[in-house]
Amino acid sequence: MAVTQLLQLFVCRPAARATLRVHRRYSQLQVSPVLSERLQVFESLIEKRGIKERVEASEKPLSIRLADGRTVKGKAGVTTPLFVAQSVRVKGALVSKVNGELWELGQPLEADCELQLLGFDTVEGKQAAWRTAACVLGGVLGVFDAEVCREGASEHGFYCDHLKDNSALSLSDVEDRCKEAGALKLPLSRLLLNVEEVRELFQSSNLRLQLVEEQMNGPTVAVYRCGDSIGVCTGPLLPHTGFLKAFKMLQLSPVTLANQTESSGLMRLFGVAFPGEKDKAEWEKEQEEARRRDHRRIGTDQELFFFNDVSPGSCFFLPKGAHIYNRLTDFIKSEYQRRGFTEVMTPTLYSTALWERSGHWEHYSENMFTVTSEGSQTYALKPMNCPAHCLMFEQRVRSWRELPLRWADFGALHRNELSGALGGLTRVRRFCQDDAHIFCTPEQLEEEIVACLDFVRNVYQVFGFSFHCLLSTRPTPCLGEPEQWDSAEQQLERSLQHFGERWELNPGDGAFYGPKIDIQIRDAIGRQHQCATIQLDFQLPIRFDLQYVGRDGQLHRPVMIHRAVLGSLERMIAILAENFGGKWPLWLSPAQVTVIPVGGNNASYAKQVVRQFREAGFMADFSDDEGATLNKKIRSAQLAQYNYIFVVGDKESESGTVSVRSRRGKQLGRRPSEEVLKSLTQLRDTRSNVDEF
Repeated sequence: MAVTQLLQLFVCRPAARATLRVHRRYSQLQVSPVLSERLQVFESLIEKRGIKERVEASEKPLSIRLADGRTVKGKAGVTTPLFVAQSVRVKGALVSKVNGELWELGQPLEADCELQLLGFDTVEGKQAAWRTAACVLGGVLGVFDAEVCREGASEHGFYCDHLKDNSALSLSDVEDRCKEAGALKLPLSRLLLNVEEVRELFQSSNLRLQLVEEQMNGPTVAVYRCGDSIGVCTGPLLPHTGFLKAFKMLQLSPVTLANQTESSGLMRLFGVAFPGEKDKAEWEKEQEEARRRDHRRIGTDQELFFFNDVSPGSCFFLPKGAHIYNRLTDFIKSEYQRRGFTEVMTPTLYSTALWERSGHWEHYSENMFTVTSEGSQTYALKPMNCPAHCLMFEQRVRSWRELPLRWADFGALHRNELSGALGGLTRVRRFCQDDAHIFCTPEQLEEEIVACLDFVRNVYQVFGFSFHCLLSTRPTPCLGEPEQWDSAEQQLERSLQHFGERWELNPGDGAFYGPKIDIQIRDAIGRQHQCATIQLDFQLPIRFDLQYVGRDGQLHRPVMIHRAVLGSLERMIAILAENFGGKWPLWLSPAQVTVIPVGGNNASYAKQVVRQFREAGFMADFSDDEGATLNKKIRSAQLAQYNYIFVVGDKESESGTVSVRSRRGKQLGRRPSEEVLKSLTQLRDTRSNVDEF
């Protein structure tokens, strides 16, 4: 389906006149000469395309099938998703999908299609709202004499990077101005420009032009106009600013540009916006719950880990944190044994010759830590394992009988993330992945993909995560032949259909070297995280000239699959800490059992029980706070998130029993310690999330 490269104001001349009236109402202050020139260039580019003339529409009849099964009639080039939403009385739509492709509400439909209407409760709807909010903020910052250099949206909100003199910005004043701009219902116009046109448009700002060119990952980039501001957007926008009713500015912070160590003077204003006050209130409630569950607070309170400036972005795991880390790796390793994976160990430091051969030096060197040794030889700490695994494959002639080869590697990885991007365990410089690479024949590919998906499902079920899959197809530009991409994408689609879980198409978001399946999980408070990934790679086997001897005695090229289930162990620990709110399930918990003696004469038996459980592999502690009352000891143990609290007095000492309480305070009664040990061992070894037994 061709995407029409037109402004979104194009339905009729009266609409254009209304737009001009709104622009006049908005332009209460004198536009700067620089911005005035930019507006003139933008208008001239529109004239060049003849877009100000009414779009010729075929107006042939359309059949539009909605997600609920209803069918709506329309006219090609006239009927928009917004009109459909209004006609079928769907409230809250912000963006749409047409045959799986993101589509603005104001963009006319072109042919018979399946139409999904997406609201703020979807990732796509939220992103469209926040991209639009960034456009609004870009115009508002101009009122405060700031020069906007970059705008955009992330999964957490929207932002504008700008230059301003020393006068401070009032966040509340900016919020008020954004709300006023929203109320004006300013239309948003979009135009696709090539590199030459972008340079003409932003010729007055070298920094702006540099940042725009960095954003371009194809021959064109989308440029918008909102009021008297012009900027760059990376996806669909809302029809007008009136769809946004509430704004909240969150933070103003300096921005460090790539390849720069000194401050550029660039500041980032970050915020969130909502279709209504109710959405804002729900977001604030979610933020309060997220603060309560923040893994950094949990890590400090439970003494799991810490960070120190002597090694920025690298985590120090304390004994309890290391316990969680090791339990996760043990879990994955046990799955490896069942699923035919074998572990390998590879070096951490490599000559740049390896990275040049793999292509990473050209595309990724700025994110790598390098060292220079004698003879001026440059080495780099590995940011990924795949080139080393290719070296291992080529060490000798391989036969089709050996395939598939499934190699797993828990080696430490290092990536030179910008200091401003670091945040707890979610973004670090030193980390470990449950990384694996599969080398197989083309005929084995589909079966291997299904097996990888089954691996993901089994692991996520243990954590209680719901998930869905995204099939990310070829981006522009990409490497490899179109026929190769077609075949690979079809195989991934068949694998997903065979898998049977919910999935959707994510056009153009594949890696440049092959399509992939991304798996998004939903945690206990509804947030989505992308952890697992299954990626096909056409290029590394070619770059390393990997070959195997086939059944026919001829040399053939293997297919390579990159695969991670947990992803970064550090990030997964952060997600799990927040998902469980620090209340770890027994099998992961660093505080599984504490034994509290009622009096001093019961201490010996309490220590005996502690030894019994420690010998069985449990994290068991003895409560030796002699100055505290029994109730205070129990309360302290609950706050410390011990899964089970054993209270032992004279009766327990005499009968070899323990009085068991769960973390939630439920009394499970007096039971023989051997019986309790057997029950807890069963819960631990089956990785159960059940508290009672």
